[in-house]
Amino acid sequence: MAYVTVGALATAVVIGLLRVKNERGPLSELIDDASRSIAQATASGAASQVAGYDYGNLEILARNVSRQAGVVYVVIQNAQGRIMTQASGQEAATYNRFESPIVFNGQAIGKVTVDVSTEPLERALQAMYWRVLVEQLVFGAVLGLIVYLFTASGIVMPIRRLTATMEEAVERGDACVPRDLEVKSSDEIGRLVSVFNSLNRSLARYHAQLQGKIDLADQDLRARNDELRGRTLELEQALRMLGTMATTDWLTELPNRRKFDESMAQMFHQSIRFSEHVTLVLFDIDRFKQINDSYGHGVGDEVLRDIGSLLQQAARKSDLPARLGGDEFGIILYHTNAVQAEQFVNKFVDSVRAHDFSHQGIRLQVSLSIGIAQVDASMSTPRALYFAADQALYESKNSGRDCYTVYSEVSA
Repeated sequence: MAYVTVGALATAVVIGLLRVKNERGPLSELIDDASRSIAQATASGAASQVAGYDYGNLEILARNVSRQAGVVYVVIQNAQGRIMTQASGQEAATYNRFESPIVFNGQAIGKVTVDVSTEPLERALQAMYWRVLVEQLVFGAVLGLIVYLFTASGIVMPIRRLTATMEEAVERGDACVPRDLEVKSSDEIGRLVSVFNSLNRSLARYHAQLQGKIDLADQDLRARNDELRGRTLELEQALRMLGTMATTDWLTELPNRRKFDESMAQMFHQSIRFSEHVTLVLFDIDRFKQINDSYGHGVGDEVLRDIGSLLQQAARKSDLPARLGGDEFGIILYHTNAVQAEQFVNKFVDSVRAHDFSHQGIRLQVSLSIGIAQVDASMSTPRALYFAADQALYESKNSGRDCYTVYSEVSA
């Protein structure tokens, strides 16, 4: 009988190991799919920044991806293989590497490489191994005990008769729980069948009670999950709204001074670090106070909104237009020198002059005083760049307004 019990235990353990082996592949594929999705999502998010050489946002993107669970290392490269940014996440002894091309307007302009730790997979498999092992050991022990009880008394022939009876009942379709087996004798087999029927009914009742508890628990869990999901969505929406309000001008819907200063500092340091052109353009609306005094602040607000809309239309994806306060606006032109900035300013001024600023049939005279400053070796801080553009702006005002001035010409 000991051999039967040991055999049952060994069989149960082998079945458990096979279960773990069968589960390893799907679990590994699931984790790989999630990791591949991270690489693809990163490539999608980086496309416009790589196309616009937006190193600042690429660094932010890489840092955010590296903070995700399991991410070990993130590298973003351009089409020539040059590393544009990279970030390290958690440390891991083993990891898998996933790559995804960066596609912009149908063309590959670089690639994203993400290293993802395999430690979560190994931990999950180890936990599954012990759980399945315990389950199979319990199952094997119960099975061995049952086999032992049925064979210990040496009633092989009565067991065969019982088996035949049960097979006959199965053929008739009478062996389904909770139907009892028919008792044909009062000997050991009869008593055994009676015990089996009692156990069968008890198990059926227990199963029904347990299933009822599981259904109630499942309903309660679903309700709690739905409630938690709803609260989570509300919180995410509120956080997004707060983030937008904190960095957006309510009137023009352009980035505000806070967002502008943060981005200007990033672009300034990138310009110094990578020797790339960055130019700042500041401008005021000439005699804007007269518009407010003559036609009211409502008309002045409409002028500000129209100017903001024209500025947004003229800006590229890599540029950052903003309303800095009152009638003062600014735009950071990335990968742009002072000569190219003059071309941008001329086109923008033409669009402002062509726009219909009017109130009750009266056309408003709207013009701009503009200052242009490019990052150069004399500037050690972002504030120095802003001061240079502001000085050029005031030179335009002193020169009669409705014009632009380049800081290099003022300083010369």
